[in-house]
Amino acid sequence: MARRTALRLFYLVLLPLLPLAVGPTAAHAQDTTAALLEGRVVDAETGDPLPQANLRIADTYQGTITNVDGQYTLALDSLPATVVVRYVGYESARRRITADKESRQVFRLAPSTVQMDEVQVTGSGNPGETIMRRVIENKQAWWPALKRYSVEAYNRFTLANDTAIVAVAESQTTAFWDAERGTREVVRSQRGTANLQGIAESALPAAATVLNLYEDNVGVFGNQMVGVTHPDALDYYDFTLDTTRAIDGRQAFRIEVEPANRLSSTFRGTVTVLDSAYALLEAQLRPTPSLSTSRVLKEVDITFEQQFSNFGGPYWLPVDFRARRDLDVQLSALISLSDIRIRQVSRLNEYQINEPLPDSLYGADGETDEVAVRADSTVGIPALSSAQPDSLGGGPFVPYSQDEQTAYEQIDSTDTVQNAFDPGGLYGWLQDLGLVEEGGISFGGDADETAASDTTDGAGDEATASFVDVEGGLPILRFNRVEGGHVGLRLDLGVGPLAVTGRGGYNTGPSGSTQWSYGGDATLPLGDNTTLSAGYHYGIEPRYRARSRIAPLWARLSNSLWTLAGAPDYFDYFGNERLHVSVRHAFSSPNLGLALRLRNERHFSVAKSTDYNALGRSVTQPVNPAVGDGWLRSVALTATLGDGGLLGVLPINRLQGSVEHSDPGLAASDFDFTRVEAVADARIETFFQRRFRPNALDLRIDAGASFGALPLQRFGVIEASPQPYTPFGALRTLDDRPYQGEHHVALFWEHNFRTVPFELLGWQAPVEQDIELLLHGGHGRTWIDDGTEQRLQRRGTAVQRADGFHHEVGLSVNGLLEDTLRLDLTKRLDASGLSVGVSLLRFW
Repeated sequence: MARRTALRLFYLVLLPLLPLAVGPTAAHAQDTTAALLEGRVVDAETGDPLPQANLRIADTYQGTITNVDGQYTLALDSLPATVVVRYVGYESARRRITADKESRQVFRLAPSTVQMDEVQVTGSGNPGETIMRRVIENKQAWWPALKRYSVEAYNRFTLANDTAIVAVAESQTTAFWDAERGTREVVRSQRGTANLQGIAESALPAAATVLNLYEDNVGVFGNQMVGVTHPDALDYYDFTLDTTRAIDGRQAFRIEVEPANRLSSTFRGTVTVLDSAYALLEAQLRPTPSLSTSRVLKEVDITFEQQFSNFGGPYWLPVDFRARRDLDVQLSALISLSDIRIRQVSRLNEYQINEPLPDSLYGADGETDEVAVRADSTVGIPALSSAQPDSLGGGPFVPYSQDEQTAYEQIDSTDTVQNAFDPGGLYGWLQDLGLVEEGGISFGGDADETAASDTTDGAGDEATASFVDVEGGLPILRFNRVEGGHVGLRLDLGVGPLAVTGRGGYNTGPSGSTQWSYGGDATLPLGDNTTLSAGYHYGIEPRYRARSRIAPLWARLSNSLWTLAGAPDYFDYFGNERLHVSVRHAFSSPNLGLALRLRNERHFSVAKSTDYNALGRSVTQPVNPAVGDGWLRSVALTATLGDGGLLGVLPINRLQGSVEHSDPGLAASDFDFTRVEAVADARIETFFQRRFRPNALDLRIDAGASFGALPLQRFGVIEASPQPYTPFGALRTLDDRPYQGEHHVALFWEHNFRTVPFELLGWQAPVEQDIELLLHGGHGRTWIDDGTEQRLQRRGTAVQRADGFHHEVGLSVNGLLEDTLRLDLTKRLDASGLSVGVSLLRFW
């Protein structure tokens, strides 16, 4: 399962970062081919290859481009046919192809240049601005009349690390674009290197990756970049006439493109404009530094290239798309991946303009049928094969480079993609030590054990895999004041569709039966979206959850390290012998998950067993409060709507509600209560929304109420901040124990201004380090009924609660020391307290 962990990282990190954009792509194999033309396009004087030269069959929308070596293949549906070869800066070539001609044809293009003093541009002011104003005006004349089209395309993605090609994936699909209903795509054929056979569906996108650089807004990594032909482009760009070239006896202006404002989401590079037509012939553009992708992408180097043609008509449409993306992926100090290099080439041809599109593509209410894929989603590759390179559908396609040809011949199924991107950071360090390989190590214990006492039922089951998770024996290590040192072992097995997990452990602190913990779980899929699970556990568990600490597992790890250093143990504990059965079902639309769980648990009190700390300090840990002993038998229902995001990096918009009921009439439970809880998370983009990571306001509302005699082990909690690691959702000036109560309500908010304040000041050093400014606050309180408080006092149990509302506001600097350190300055408004501290291992 170390491989499973790496593959999970590949899915969550790498795949979403494969360029997310909306534009036409796709293609299918030619159905009828009278002749297959192949050869090269070269400079007539030097013999040098001309990469990405544009070949077109005259009076049609059919064509192709050359590869980096000037090689091409072109299908001719009928003969004779006239082939036109165009390359900016060269004279175009036309050649009549007949049945008696050889199938291999070399086109030699003669260079043609025009001196700057020959340029004639009417108008006043900056010539580059004048030219681009005409381009924008002309586009507004024909773009509104472009209602819909279909297009055939070939796409190839080459994925490499910093040493070699890792995988090659190809597809031929048909894309359908409608100005009002958007884009759909039908996959015709697809193939990849042998090591992609194990990649799950939705592994590599196709339609979502081809940009149209002629559009008003161009999506790049979630940024809505201002296109160079946007109606307001002159407000966003400085256009400068660089030089001119010639094509077919006409001038072609090369325009330098620079952003007018460093804060805007724009491009820089060059575009080439055809004189008199005032249309783009080609574009070579790079996103500006305003493409803020840090935190996940430490470094980004992206270049897009595209050519356009009107194919003899009024509409200027892309004929290709080429992209180079070099990414340095890092999830804080914990996880980083090897450099990721993605090369893409797409060929677009056979446009059908303003022809009716099949209604079945869009379906009722815009739904897509089973043969179509939305352009804003990834395209599945359900049937990749290890076929030889020339067997994709029937071709033809853009020829391979020598490195790509070699990759197809040499990569086999054992050369897994995830192994090519070895994780770095803490995870990689553990691998280097040999602690995570075929065996592994888990700090802090099993997530399900921690979550069993979570006040949001089922929250822990969402994280059933350990942080470092492998098949076979998995050691489990943790430390606290009740268990002492815990050493355990976890085994994960698969028996057909049944997933089984077994656990056992030894505690150095207590005596008697609680020296040992043991249990296991089994999960069986009942359908595509329904699972049945059952489990048994005996041992010591935290009494309250740590929802704001990313996952229960990480909370146990951080608390273990903090307690070993001599700080107060954050958690309270109780003994639990439990048996549970649950059924889960997930709905795709809306994104809704339901979980029904039956619990049969025996709760009992456990005492503190140690004050040990590794630094030898004179520390007395607090007494572990007693709980109400007895059998808790309950039924709980949890509903989750929306997406929980990824470690705070991706947007979080989720609503989760749960209700748990227990009473003596339900299997003779010793407890009588009903508990209701709801948590809502939202991320609202505020300023600079075109950016990949715009200024954003994060909100969390956490509330719960109970009826009846709620036992201490089911109290609600508002998180405190006793450790250097303080995530969003905790009160930073509450520095010891969390607030607890039968009822609770809390509001947390945090506005991230990103690097914008520094950019406005022109201070580049913190911008380059991606240091962010945040304004945040927390507000909340808990309530305990009088009868419950008296019962706790008789038992000698003290819990921390907020008699009034707790209010605090703070300012933070995030991203210090390679994004692992956050400096917080927080003021408590209803008291004199002021919290100044650091927050380590930040993901936000």
